[in-house]
Amino acid sequence: MSEVQLANALTTSRAALVGPFDPTPLTFKLPAPLDEPSRLAQWAADPRLQVCELELLSGLHFDVTQSNEQVTLGFVNLDKKPLKSLSLAKLKRPTHKVFSQQLELVSLYADLREDRHNEILAQIPGGLAFWASIIGLQAHRHKYTLELLELAMSLAIHVEMRFKHAFACPRPDTLSPQIQSMIPSPGHASWPSGHSTEAFLTATLLQALLPQGSKYQEQLQRLAARIAVNRTVAGLHYPVDSAVGRLLGTILAEFLVARCKGAKLHERGFDGRKFHDAKGHVIDFDLRVSMSDNKSGYYQLLPTAGTVAVSPILAFMWDKASKECQPLK
Repeated sequence: MSEVQLANALTTSRAALVGPFDPTPLTFKLPAPLDEPSRLAQWAADPRLQVCELELLSGLHFDVTQSNEQVTLGFVNLDKKPLKSLSLAKLKRPTHKVFSQQLELVSLYADLREDRHNEILAQIPGGLAFWASIIGLQAHRHKYTLELLELAMSLAIHVEMRFKHAFACPRPDTLSPQIQSMIPSPGHASWPSGHSTEAFLTATLLQALLPQGSKYQEQLQRLAARIAVNRTVAGLHYPVDSAVGRLLGTILAEFLVARCKGAKLHERGFDGRKFHDAKGHVIDFDLRVSMSDNKSGYYQLLPTAGTVAVSPILAFMWDKASKECQPLK
């Protein structure tokens, strides 16, 4: 039945049923207190996520330093006075030389396209099925978990697109006619990689959410890296795009968890100008490189730290998702 047919049927049915109008309303009370987080459970998924999305994005801001081509992602807790900014991530754009060196790696990765083309196509919208296969995610059991992941993707997309706009780095196929990406290049800049950011955010978030997250850590991190590398195989990204996406996705996951639970965060940094070996030669993205020991030169765990306060609205979502992830009784 079409929507028009259903509307006509309901109109006819009402006319036959209601009789004379009774102006006395049913007993009701206006809910109190205002802005009660548990009331999120009463709403449909879309409006619930819209409430949470604004809550999560509020207070995030970007600062640009032209002298060293750096963009900083910061957060201000708007509920706490006086307002104080906490720096979350500082990214410095790779040089012209780094991108030029990386181009040959992108060309070499094209040899894997025949083997990985099914994966690449399946991961275009985010690859939820790949994550679900590792952790046993099911739509009928994990409603709030899926919504939390959707909220995380919204955070990632807003942040990565702002960075992409600021840095305006060209895609590989604009630097060489021999790259010929296997799928059309998206209509936005290359660095940082969105798929890498979203994949490492997902992996880090699930590790924190699952009651035995450490048991899943290796597979989740390897899947995130594979999703990131697949975008290089497709000809859409340089390895340096994946490397910075790993860091950005990790700090965004840490930020989201902190907004749900409260935590002290250390600022992270990525210096794209140093994405080479000690002799200045080209290097590939490598999951084995530590983001915390400050030995790579490009990954930085900075001493600046600050506390991110809990959002009651986001804490409600975390609590619901966390309970879904407990073992069945």
